[in-house]
This record gives sequence, structure tokens and C-alpha cells, in this order.
Amino acid sequence: MDAILKAAKQIQGVARSSDSGEVLDSAGSFDADTLSAVAAVSATPLREIGDMLVAGRLERWYFVTEAATYYGSERSTERILATGEPLKNPEAVSKQLQQVR
Repeated sequence: MDAILKAAKQIQGVARSSDSGEVLDSAGSFDADTLSAVAAVSATPLREIGDMLVAGRLERWYFVTEAATYYGSERSTERILATGEPLKNPEAVSKQLQQVR
């Protein structure tokens, strides 16, 4: 997780969590437990949106507010979550998180 923080300067915190929202590993200064819980609760509605659009399995997402950007990278049994400064174009950071193994 520390390597992700060093590589992506816009990210202030990153976590690996289970599908159920349990934090497995984290680094940086943010509330990993809350972000993981919110992502777990939101996973089903996000999957359903993908199904309705016939878009396939959700791989990654991001949410931008005035205060921060939140990122999710979905895996088969876990997800990588991150938070960072608000960006006008968070796509590059989102792609970078998706490549983390």
C-alpha cells in the first residue's frame, strides 16, 4: 500500500478491503474503515447499474466532490480503495489503481 502512495501523488490514503468491507491493509491518512464499509454497501447497487446498462462487470469507479476524490478498483474477492485531492480528471489515477496487483 505504501508503494501506491509513493507512486500516485494525488492519493492521500489507500486500502485493500474484502467484499464485505473489512480492511485488510491500508496506508496513509484517511478513515479506511468508513470508506471500506461504504464501498461494500454500495457494491450491489453499482453492479445492478452495470447490469441494467448491459455494460458487464464493474471494474473501477470514482466519485469526485469539492473536498476529495474517492476511487474503487473491484477485484474478484476484494477491492482497492483510495482517497485523494479533488481532481477535474481522475481517470489516470483510477487506471493506475486498477493496475495494482
